[in-house]
Amino acid sequence: MGARVLVVDDSPTIRKVVATILSDHEYEPVTAEDGQAALDTLRRTEVDLVLVDFVMPRMNGFQFCRALRQGELRDLPVILMSAKADRIRGHFVRQTGAIDAITKPFDARGLLAVIEGALARLAQTTVVDGQTVPSRPPASTAEDSVSGARPNPFGASLASILTPALRELGEHGHVASVIQRIATPDIESALSTLLSDRGQGDSEALAGDLGVISIAEILQMLQLQRLSGALTVTSRNRQITVFVRLGDVDLATSRGLSEEFLLGRYLVEDGAIERQRLEQILADKSSTLPSGERLVQEGGVQPEAIDRALKRQTAELVYECVRWKRGRFSFVVGGGSPIAERARLGIAVSSLIMEGFRRVDEWRLIEGSFDFDDVLFPDPAAIERTRETANLTPREQELLARVDGERTAREIVDDIEGGSFELSKIIFQLLRSGLVRRASR
Repeated sequence: MGARVLVVDDSPTIRKVVATILSDHEYEPVTAEDGQAALDTLRRTEVDLVLVDFVMPRMNGFQFCRALRQGELRDLPVILMSAKADRIRGHFVRQTGAIDAITKPFDARGLLAVIEGALARLAQTTVVDGQTVPSRPPASTAEDSVSGARPNPFGASLASILTPALRELGEHGHVASVIQRIATPDIESALSTLLSDRGQGDSEALAGDLGVISIAEILQMLQLQRLSGALTVTSRNRQITVFVRLGDVDLATSRGLSEEFLLGRYLVEDGAIERQRLEQILADKSSTLPSGERLVQEGGVQPEAIDRALKRQTAELVYECVRWKRGRFSFVVGGGSPIAERARLGIAVSSLIMEGFRRVDEWRLIEGSFDFDDVLFPDPAAIERTRETANLTPREQELLARVDGERTAREIVDDIEGGSFELSKIIFQLLRSGLVRRASR
């Protein structure tokens, strides 16, 4: 087992994601929900490195670092995790003594690179009794030390065959003699099966129930194994297919979902095309070209705008299926698509999962505060009282203007261009501020 890393974040899902990444790469994760809990943990547990969120209740990252530097663990290395890390990195390092910062959302490779860099610097020098001396690097095994190695089924199977025999080698042993000794007919047959399985075309490699294993965990595994293929997720009459290439997401498509997930919505919101012109082009069913290519040829939409819209659409679809608790999934190795091959978005899975989990956390709060069948009423007195201090965004003002005491939350959301998550979050905020009230229909 490698270095022990303390992960400090108030989001239980973020703690779980980061801890899973660390465990999968032979680190030993320890978690805490805020700065105070982290200090309590450090009193009873020795760690090599701390990953700390900046914004937390009770004790935030800045307060934690300040308390840490005043105690016996003042030299413990700390890395900041924050959505604003790029902007506050220099200030935070100067004020707290943190050695680095990483911006949320991050992918597994980015996180591991920052951790490995920090531990490498720590291993080079350590202060002991006021003297700088070489430090012993974190514990690792020979299997861990292969730079850039990633787990894969074939490699794991081959290692299980070779490793026991290779460990028997003495100082003067020869690898060739080991290979000759273990190359029995049974081993040859096993390796032939492994190689033939890898050479097959499209084949279902995974399938299961979302109630047993989540899509987030499946996507993480696909990234770690650097697999390529199509992951199809079905829940009720809805279906989302995520096309993966070497562990990254190239594209996601859907069937049976609402119009908010259509590509045109993102293009209209981005100002790449007007809604009326979009509908005119899509109404013509004579063309066999994909909608994106048609919009470039006939609507004058720039390819860069299509790419941005595809990335937003794909991300939103992944966020959506991460929320699904019931349904089935199936992963087909090599199950590519010409559209996905052309798109090649290359979106890191880890960043999608982290944002997806954040939304899951927020959806729990939103769904507990109102029902989509609730009729929403404006509170004129509250609106007038806070007119100059509310500082509502144009989007919030647009939604508030549609609250009339007659329409339900669902009808208001359907009447506005945009995603249901974003609009539901605005309704939640208006309800909390008292500008809007609800009544069950």
